[in-house]
Amino acid sequence: MEFIKNHRRSLVILLTPVLLSPIVPLHEQMGLTPRACNCLYMLLIMAVYWCTEVIHLAITALLPLMLAPLMGILEADVVCKNYFKDKIALFFGTMVIATSIQHSGLHRRIALTFIKLFGTNPRFLMLGFMLPTWFLSMWVSNSATAVMMVSILNCVIEQLRVEHKQLDSTECQRLADMKSNTSPESFHVAQPSEDVELQLKNGEATIEEGVNLATIEEGVNCNNQDTTSLDSTDKSTATARFEMTAKCLCLAVCYSATCGGVATLTGSGTNLVFYDNIFEVGNRLEYDFKLTLPRWIGFAMPISILLFVICWVWLQVLFIGCRTSFLQTKEDKKRIADVINKEYSSLGRVNWQEGVTLAHFILLIVLWLGRYPAKAGGWGLLFPEGYVTDATAAMLVAISVLFMPKYPPLFLRMKSSRPFESLLSWQHMTLKVNWGVIFLVAGGFALADCVNKSGLSAAIGSSLQFVSNFPVWAMILTICCLTALITEFTSNVVISSLIQPILADIAVQGKINPVLLMAPSCIASSFAFALPVATPPNAIVYSAGVLRIWDMVKAGVLLNIVAILVVLIAGMAWLPIVFDFQSFSYDTNSTSPFV
Repeated sequence: MEFIKNHRRSLVILLTPVLLSPIVPLHEQMGLTPRACNCLYMLLIMAVYWCTEVIHLAITALLPLMLAPLMGILEADVVCKNYFKDKIALFFGTMVIATSIQHSGLHRRIALTFIKLFGTNPRFLMLGFMLPTWFLSMWVSNSATAVMMVSILNCVIEQLRVEHKQLDSTECQRLADMKSNTSPESFHVAQPSEDVELQLKNGEATIEEGVNLATIEEGVNCNNQDTTSLDSTDKSTATARFEMTAKCLCLAVCYSATCGGVATLTGSGTNLVFYDNIFEVGNRLEYDFKLTLPRWIGFAMPISILLFVICWVWLQVLFIGCRTSFLQTKEDKKRIADVINKEYSSLGRVNWQEGVTLAHFILLIVLWLGRYPAKAGGWGLLFPEGYVTDATAAMLVAISVLFMPKYPPLFLRMKSSRPFESLLSWQHMTLKVNWGVIFLVAGGFALADCVNKSGLSAAIGSSLQFVSNFPVWAMILTICCLTALITEFTSNVVISSLIQPILADIAVQGKINPVLLMAPSCIASSFAFALPVATPPNAIVYSAGVLRIWDMVKAGVLLNIVAILVVLIAGMAWLPIVFDFQSFSYDTNSTSPFV
């Protein structure tokens, strides 16, 4: 057993291909072609490696480059094209701009402005943390946004911890004096644990950044020279307020990051997986689904807003209560206000770098929203159809960020000239852009391409054809439940990469609009609130040490259920309107399976 424990990773890596190899010669018994059976073999190997994480997720995502050509699944040239498709260029360009925002400190100014605006009322303080997290997660990686917001949250919680420790010491002394005339008992108050070094290696990203959040422990002895400690069950009111504050704000940050990530095409890797797969479906059916940023926002933004509000209300009910407040004293509110004002003052005035970066960010959004629809006279009309995409706009702004000067040009400043520096240097960009996430998404594209072109997805779709006989609401509900459940235990990008091609074939063979099944599944794969491993924001906040797993479970299970119901309503109510289902018909499109 000791040998297995010490060599678990090596054993899984070596034994998985061996144990799965018997399925390769059984293609006739399974009703598959040799090519499809080889693809199934590769898919199962990647699924095991992804779920067990015995090697880095990004390394597993590179396996199609080697296995697909060697096993006769797909030509090497075709596989390689998946690793820098139009959608990957869109993702990369967005990450460059997000890195520039982080490098300039603009994200911190935006966050602190929101927090300062909403004041120190506990309910609105939570909203002040949630709104910037939600907004930034639409455009910046939700992992990076969560880390940034946790660093700000740390300042508030650390100040509260210090002050509540002083209040508890005073309370401890008072109770000790009261009980000195009777019988000495024991009593505990909160102390911080050691600093937590955050090393996140989950699903979408690897975060290597120290986060110094106070850990709430059961208590630390409060000694008095005349008495012994009081019983640990008699926690002071100040400590209880501190615990509820920390837990509520931490969950608010990670949940709002998740809600924000679904609202735009680039907010989450799962959205890009859907984007690529629906594009491939359109090519095979010779139909343009016209999936653009405005159209996706029209579908996903209402879901995001609804879940955001529900999270805010539910966390209040769970941790604050309907009528009470865990920050009732003026001293508490003043301390928090002082911390926020101090942090905001440290930013100074808006400088050139922040202003130009903000201008680029606004320009990108305008270009995305203004390209389509053509009926409104978008700038896309200036070019032949299909020549420009959202990736074109993203790369235009990203390249501009890489050569735009970091300081005002010489004619705008009076000081002596400085050596030229760009807003974002190439060296800094290569260090800060999360290449692992890009490879993970690209590997999902390559795997989906193999599954489609080998005929495996068509075979699986045929075996699951009975699903198309369900009522539409039952199909959406079943798919969302399964997706959300599995996502709690593994990467949502991985799950989307595996399930999207299969759903596409089920839809085509059942003559259902593919968007009806694929879009709700895409959204559901991001709504995993109950476990730390479910999403990177969950893992980041949990690793800080404030929360227990039970805290996340009791807050997240109900949110999972509500999120599925919201996605179901969206799929039945406005999804057909936003994607113009009436213009789609199999009578005028090919219905052949993806072979």
